[in-house]
Parts: sequence; C-alpha cells; structure tokens
Amino acid sequence: MKRLLYFALMIVMVITLCNCATATPTAEPTEKPPPTNTPVPAATDTPVPPPPTDTPIPEPTDFDDGTYVVAMYSDFADWDPATAYSLEIWFLYNVYEPLLWYNPPGSEELFTPALATSWETSDDGLTWTFHLREGVTFHDGTPFNAEAVKYSIERTIEIGGGAAWIWGAVDEIEAQDEHTVVFHLSYAAPLDLIASSQYQAYIFSPTSAEKGTDWFMEGHDAGTGPYMVESWAPDQQTVLVKYDDYWGGWEGHHFSKVILKTVLEQSTQVQMLESGEADRATLVPIDSLDGLMANTDISVNIVPSWMNSQFLINVQKPPTDDPLVRQALCYAWDYETVVNDIYNGMATVAEGIIPKTMWGHNDDLELYEFDLDKAKELLAQAGYEPGDLKLDIAYIGTSAEYENAALLLQQNLAEIGVELELKPGPWTTIWEEAKSLDTAPNLQSMTWWPTYPTPNDWIYGLFRTEDPTLFNLSHYSNLEMDALFDEAMVLEATDRDEAIKKYDEIQQILLDDAAAIFYADINSRITRRADVAGAVTNPAYGAEYFYNLARKQ
Repeated sequence: MKRLLYFALMIVMVITLCNCATATPTAEPTEKPPPTNTPVPAATDTPVPPPPTDTPIPEPTDFDDGTYVVAMYSDFADWDPATAYSLEIWFLYNVYEPLLWYNPPGSEELFTPALATSWETSDDGLTWTFHLREGVTFHDGTPFNAEAVKYSIERTIEIGGGAAWIWGAVDEIEAQDEHTVVFHLSYAAPLDLIASSQYQAYIFSPTSAEKGTDWFMEGHDAGTGPYMVESWAPDQQTVLVKYDDYWGGWEGHHFSKVILKTVLEQSTQVQMLESGEADRATLVPIDSLDGLMANTDISVNIVPSWMNSQFLINVQKPPTDDPLVRQALCYAWDYETVVNDIYNGMATVAEGIIPKTMWGHNDDLELYEFDLDKAKELLAQAGYEPGDLKLDIAYIGTSAEYENAALLLQQNLAEIGVELELKPGPWTTIWEEAKSLDTAPNLQSMTWWPTYPTPNDWIYGLFRTEDPTLFNLSHYSNLEMDALFDEAMVLEATDRDEAIKKYDEIQQILLDDAAAIFYADINSRITRRADVAGAVTNPAYGAEYFYNLARKQ
C-alpha cells in the first residue's frame, strides 16, 4: 500500500537516505487508514518564509541563485496529486500546496497558513471553516478559489488512492463564497492536521485535472506552489522551474531551477556531492559518512524523524500466542547494541510505538530492557525448558540492519535454549505471507512513518483489529484498546489533552501485551553542499522545500 518502493529502497540503507516522514502512510511500506493543535513534535524543510539560520540570507532583491541539483535514488511513479503516495513528496511539496503547513519543532505556532489564511472549527468538531488566500493562481493560470478546494478534495476522495482515507470524516464540502470553504463532517476529526498532510491534501487546478490522470502521468502539474514542472525524462531526471507568478514572490535569493536526477548507485551519489555536480545526495552509505563529515565543502546533519522500526510479534501463532513468550522475546532483545552498533548510532532506543519526537508520546512508560535471565525466567513460567521452543523471524533480506539485528536476537535466544529460524526475503513476499496466519512468522519486521502528524497513525495502522489483515501483522486484536482508540481519535478534534491521556494508556497496553519489540527511533541523515543556506528540518514532510534554499554568498 503506502509507498512500497520508497520503503524498500529506504530500508536497505535505513538511515542512509535523505530525510524522512516521515514519511507515508509506511511498513515497510506502511500503511494504515483513518485517523491534532497539540504540542509541536520534533523535526524537512517547511514552506514558511525562510527562518533564521546560521547563514544570513542576502538583502531582498530578485536574485537568481541558479540551479539546485538533487541526486535521487529512484524516479517518480505517480504524478497525480490525488494519488501520489511515496517518493513523489519531493515534487508534491514544492509544486503543490495544501491549506496549511505543519510547522517544525520549536515553532511558536503549530501551523503556517498556506492556501488558507485562517480557519476555525465548531465546538463539536463537526464543522471546519477555512478562509482562503486571495490573489493566488494555478500554474495553468486558473484562479484559486473555494470551488478549486472543493473540487480537489472531492476528486481525491472519489478516486480513493494513496492516503485519501484521511478525509474519511468528510460528509460534505461547501464553497460558501469565493474565498470561504466549509467542511461538514460525519464525526469529529482534526481537520487542521489532516489539511496539512504530506499526501492527498494538495489543492490542484480543476481546469487541468479535468484532463485526467493520464495527463498527469505524462509529467504535468496543476499546482500553485513556487515551482512548476518544466520537463520529465523517465528514469533520468525531473526539472522544476520557478513559477514567476507565485503568490509568495521571489524577493531575496532563490534557486530558479531544480533538477531531480535519478542516480541509483550510492557511490555515484557521493562522487557527485563531493565534486559539486549535486547539491544534495539522498542515499549515502554509512561507510562514506566520516569522509563527508571531514570535507569542509559538505554539510552532514543528523536529525530526528518520525520513522521507527519494530519486530511485530504474532499473537495468534503458537508459541507466541502466549504473552509470557512474547514478553521473554522483548527481554531477549539487546536494545543498546542494536542502535549503537548495528544502526551505527543513527537511531535511538524506542520507547513504545510512538516516536519520542511525536506529540502524544508517553514519557512514563514501563519499558523492557535487555535481560536474558528475565527472559529465561518468563519462558520457565510459560512451561518451556531449554530446547523446547523454535521460532521464526521474517525481514527484508536486503536490509543489513534487519539482518544483523535478527542474527543478534538469534544468538541471544540460543543462549537460553530457544532456536530462531531466519527468513529473509523481498518485502512483497514476506508481507503477503505475514498477512495469512497459515504462512505468517512469529516475528515480522516493520518500519513505519505517518501520513500526517498524529500518533493515531501507528496505532490504527499496526494494532487496531483488522479484517482482512493489511499491516496488523501481529494479528493483534484487543477490543478494549480498539474502543479506547476510537474515543481518542475523535477527541483529537475537540480535546487533544484528553486524547493524549487515552493514547498514553494505549501505549502501555501494547507494551504489556508485548505485541511487538519496539526497538529503534530512526534518525535521518541529510547530506548537501555546505554552500547551501536556508534549510529547515521538519519530520512532517519527507523532502526538501526548495523555495527556502539559497546559495551562500
């Protein structure tokens, strides 16, 4: 479902890639469906006027900083903003705009107005009114207005692709006047967060969209953003050029052209970055990091993301249907060694299912720690002697991180008399097998990141009762937790503090039930030329916002 290719490539180098969030949602390819003014979470480059940086931006004059080149690890597969749900975030984020942008951590406000300048909601969270920016045009010259918002979201919902499920609460969209749009919901939902999603929240020109998906798939765009698509050469490069009539203007220093060049080889990306042929590399191997950090022409930034990894434990397949066995597995996992040695410090030990940098994370969880004696004790309580148990674990075979973590667990379990069979394979194969109890393993690798900024994404996608199974590969079903989750999701729109309390409870339930080994909150590695200024990291968007960037003078 959500960005399978993106994930597969990403997890191969799990932490080598560009930056994330984050992105979708997911899983390995993640996931999910439906469903927050809450504390700003942790940290790609957000579309707000360039914030203060350590590099001063030149005086406001219309200045062309030339071309910015990004070495991408894959080409784009979907050009329709109503359905694009993966690596496409790199052009979506710069060519299109949503109603709101979600701000990076440390910001005074949770949102920055994009195509909406203000908004309000009814006390019951069922009616949301957005007041729209005036004087905006789409790249095809069509004026932006309330009818365009209504058309875009309704077309996205009707097609039902990508993350269209985020609009599941919408009952009706009313274009009240030229610059006012009202969303009437069938149940309370945090439409401000939803409207800032990195997928399926973009507004596009009805004039161009009427040409259909086939027209988009030729590499055309219909956005309002600062850049427009000039050309697309499949599997080679995409060229974006500045939209002269962008409502934000072009005062100050900006790149007038951006080239997203498909470069599959990691070593080639590094060479391009070192030589200056590329300004940004998105797939840098770990063993190149020290050399790049020593190069004064290169900037390497390690930042938190909203991506995390876990091994889901099958709660219905013997012997992991026994909670004591599952808890023993959680104690047999060497958390510190995995993040420090296997992930080379490019991750931190997870504390439950919600990343520590996401709002709603419970800081007071009772956690597992590496303790083989405790694991052995729990297995004895479950009635197992050394040599009795045989388990299996499935993971993406091209990921060195998954492979080495599984090998370490195998070694640890062997010390307490448990045999662990390793089952590496391609994601598409192991995913299909994991969905069926007849072929599912006892443990299944999973990496997840959200579609929009909400903790419910992980819970809904991975652990809410699911039939048929999609990403709940633990085959976990807890009706009490489901009810708690449903309450929390609605409260996100009306009382987020109360919603957080319920999410806190859910996070501890999942740990107590040992539905997974939660082990790594992933950091993103961002490598670019040191003469580029203006970048701001934001885990809500898994790409760079080119409009903020400038060449140091």
